[in-house]
Amino acid sequence: MISLLKRKNNKGKNLIALVDGEHYPQVTYDAVAMLKKIYPGNFKGIIFLGGTEKLAISNLEGFFGEEVYTIKDIDIDFKAALEYFKPDIVYDLSDEPVVNYIIRMKIASFCLASKCSYMGPDFLFSYEKEDIHCIKPTLSIIGTGKRIGKTAVSSYISKIYTRQNVNVCVVAMGRGGPESPQIIRGDKIDITPEYLLGISNKGMHASSDYIEDALTSKITTVGCRRCGGGFGGKIFMTNIKEGIDIAVKLNPDLIIVEGSGASIPDVETDASICVIGAGQSWENIIGYLGIYRIISADLIIITMCEEPLADRDKVIFLEKEIKKINSKAKIIKTVFRPQPLSDIGGKKIFIAMTANKIIESIIKNYVESNFNCNVKQMSFSLGSREKLRKDLEKNGDYDTILTELKAASVDVLTDYAFKHKKEIIYMNNAPIILGSKGVLERELKKIFSKEKD
Repeated sequence: MISLLKRKNNKGKNLIALVDGEHYPQVTYDAVAMLKKIYPGNFKGIIFLGGTEKLAISNLEGFFGEEVYTIKDIDIDFKAALEYFKPDIVYDLSDEPVVNYIIRMKIASFCLASKCSYMGPDFLFSYEKEDIHCIKPTLSIIGTGKRIGKTAVSSYISKIYTRQNVNVCVVAMGRGGPESPQIIRGDKIDITPEYLLGISNKGMHASSDYIEDALTSKITTVGCRRCGGGFGGKIFMTNIKEGIDIAVKLNPDLIIVEGSGASIPDVETDASICVIGAGQSWENIIGYLGIYRIISADLIIITMCEEPLADRDKVIFLEKEIKKINSKAKIIKTVFRPQPLSDIGGKKIFIAMTANKIIESIIKNYVESNFNCNVKQMSFSLGSREKLRKDLEKNGDYDTILTELKAASVDVLTDYAFKHKKEIIYMNNAPIILGSKGVLERELKKIFSKEKD
């Protein structure tokens, strides 16, 4: 990492150091002096992170001969320190016990959100400005992980905007997306099982997110692909720039840029919505730079806010911690429920989902009571083709397969339905908003108004 500090393109860039009081003061002083000697840019000051075991100095600024910003609470004070110094690079000279790996990930999140890089002796979280600009109003929908319902939320939001007479185009990227960006006019074509099998038979991924969005929300979508995903959501390879260019030419009122898993499209957007699963552990969220995603958001949507996925105390805890990080963002809580896209009344149903099996009874009761059908069997193995095929054969006493458009929905379930003369019906895993009626609609109006200004 020393060679990275020495790079000529660091000239003119501002650097600050993080130090603690667990190192002997003279050791820290000499390390800071070495850092200043190596770095070709501007050394702007020091953030003191705490720790007093070896600290016997009351005047830190006098000792170091530099400005020192002392913080008491990293969650609150660190962001203020970054705003004060406005660095391009933050170099960490601290260590355990003052800074453990969880705190270090928090620091990385704060740095990236403040548009600066974060370095240490053997790591670099590099801030790179989004290089894809869009002349149309844009909204990103990102998540803190996979299988938290981000695509379902995106589809639901698209439908709300459509009801508000906003012409929406979704640009979605996925690990199974097309080599060249593909357009689907969900408002113009009928996405039938035959249509999806045709895509699958051509060797393409027929359950990609852009297809799901077009199917469930009846809007225009552009499908892209991506490979790789860094801690901060950066992607190694993607064709989303071409996808954005295509979307702009379609002249929508709003382009929704949909993330993939925890990956974030490299697009400069006007606003951001972050989706968090209530069942995720807080340690997992902050350990994967989820804080960075939360800080960047204008609106937070927590999904799956129900037992046994997450009890009331867990949801309250999440809200409290999120508010500490981003007090300005509105938090909306939701649960998911199946919404078949065709009538399933009177039918004997095999349901396939990506949800957690522990909510099987909740989903079964909801579907039977709301759609007047008989659920004969359920599978939660859409992500495992081998298990899914075994589930299909366990009980043949069903006439209809009801499934989300995920993973193996087409190449296994739709193919099976055609070969065994079963009906196949797709469903939307729709969010149900908990709390004030119309709250999401109002927040989305605010976001769109902000984007147009």
